[in-house]
Amino acid sequence: MIFMTRLLKVNKTGLYLIAASFVLVAITLILPSCAKDPGKIGTILQPGSSFLKVRYTDTTSVVAYSVIDDSVRTDELTRNAIGYVNDPVFGATKASFYTQFVLSTNGHNFGDTPQLDSLVLQLVYSGAYADTNTSLTLHTYQMTGDIYVDSAYYNRRTFAVGENDFSNYSFQPRPNDSVYFDGDTLPPLIRINLSKYSTQLGEYLLAADSANDMIDNEGFLEYFKGLYLTPSAVASAGALAYFNLISSGTRLTLYYSTTVNDTIYDSLQYNYFISTSAARVGHYDHFYDNVSSDFRSQVVDGDTTLGNHKFYIQGFAGVKTIIKVPNPKSWTNLVNVAVNEAKLILPGGDNPQFYGAPSQLVLVQRLADGSYEVLSDYNAGISYFGGTYISSSNRYEFRITRYIQSIISDSTTANYGLYLLVNAGSVNPESFIFNGIQPNADSTARMKLEILYTDLD
Repeated sequence: MIFMTRLLKVNKTGLYLIAASFVLVAITLILPSCAKDPGKIGTILQPGSSFLKVRYTDTTSVVAYSVIDDSVRTDELTRNAIGYVNDPVFGATKASFYTQFVLSTNGHNFGDTPQLDSLVLQLVYSGAYADTNTSLTLHTYQMTGDIYVDSAYYNRRTFAVGENDFSNYSFQPRPNDSVYFDGDTLPPLIRINLSKYSTQLGEYLLAADSANDMIDNEGFLEYFKGLYLTPSAVASAGALAYFNLISSGTRLTLYYSTTVNDTIYDSLQYNYFISTSAARVGHYDHFYDNVSSDFRSQVVDGDTTLGNHKFYIQGFAGVKTIIKVPNPKSWTNLVNVAVNEAKLILPGGDNPQFYGAPSQLVLVQRLADGSYEVLSDYNAGISYFGGTYISSSNRYEFRITRYIQSIISDSTTANYGLYLLVNAGSVNPESFIFNGIQPNADSTARMKLEILYTDLD
């Protein structure tokens, strides 16, 4: 027993040495293989017939064409536009707005015999678009129809207004120039005298009863519905001026004198503001009398086949594009496919863009009733999803991997395509012209859908 135990110990030690030798040999054999193609790792364990097949295509059928946009919501915007522009491709765009005013103090009394000095509308700039050397002429009308701050309004909505124009005011947009008035330096703004051509509006405001019409904002908005500002058409390229209506510097000021208990008070003033509790609605009109022939044929007359060559997009509810991937399975004839990445490439053509490209576009999923919803790819963030203008290559890119995977995986789901829109089109008027899948000029800068996928069968 003692001999056998010792023999067993010796044999175990020998086994340990043999095992260690095998491990050393294995390491020696494996180390040189680290320099091989990573794609070949595991080939000893996996038969050649079962390799994962990673494929790439950029020839997937994609259809795009542009149509006139339906409308965009324009109530309580971050900025409101006034102006008129003439785009040689897209035609003319006119921007106007309606706005209410609220009291600066409740129950204000204008005295026994108030006399109007002037009524001045002051609007603080928020920027400008197109040719700021353009002279714009603004017209101001008293509203007679109601608007409500808790209601939704769209760009084509109109409201009743009176016949009198209280301004006919001309100016060139200067959104970066401070204004000097009454010894003070003010931010960039315009001051419009609404009593220059008629004193009717100022006298109407002075006649408001302190106990009823001026008691609070509810009573005042029943008495004075607000103002409508709209521009004249221009013959040049034109311009838009943006204003911050809820700025503390934006106001309607009534300058007056009055008598109280036989005492005369002059150089008085009262301010009305446009706060967040005041309704304001942007109104946009598009005119297609002077558009390019290609634009007219596709967008106005509805020849969707022209989208193969070029297509369009424009904010302010001007133009949107419909994009469809008609039969995504046609590019593979496979059933079990994992889409690694799907990227939609949207290049601009050689056509000159009118005063710059939109900084950001959005791509949304089109529904059966023509409405839309956000793509699941969007939830990964803009840095992944894309849509930001790439100036170096004059194009936009979107990653729509999950969307493409979904329509490949379930062919029974109705697919109505996508909408391409200007981001925040209610406040951004920019336009862009894209190359289609078969551009007339540069065929290398064409619209395409790049798909990297894995065949799992």
